[in-house]
Amino acid sequence: MREYRSRLTLGQQVLLYLDPFVLFKDASQGRERALTYNRTMRWILLPYLRRWLLIAASLFVGIAPAEALAADATIVPAAAIAVGFCIATAVLACIAAAYFLLGVSRR
Repeated sequence: MREYRSRLTLGQQVLLYLDPFVLFKDASQGRERALTYNRTMRWILLPYLRRWLLIAASLFVGIAPAEALAADATIVPAAAIAVGFCIATAVLACIAAAYFLLGVSRR
């Protein structure tokens, strides 16, 4: 809710914006209720999927200009952007896997 988010610190808001699993319940205790809750909240992963896709795409597009600027100096900024792209891709894979696995029902 908007009122609740306005009371959060900037760090908490960034965590809420980037962490797709912060709103899910831990299924290690009370497994069935938590799993049911997580399955009903599965739709939350779609905005995070789009968000991380945009982050990964922008980092991927930024690699070549960073390499061009690094021709005279060091390649560290381009490598940092490439590492960021790899992390964003891994987060994307985790979000997609969670989305599809929460959609599978055990019958």
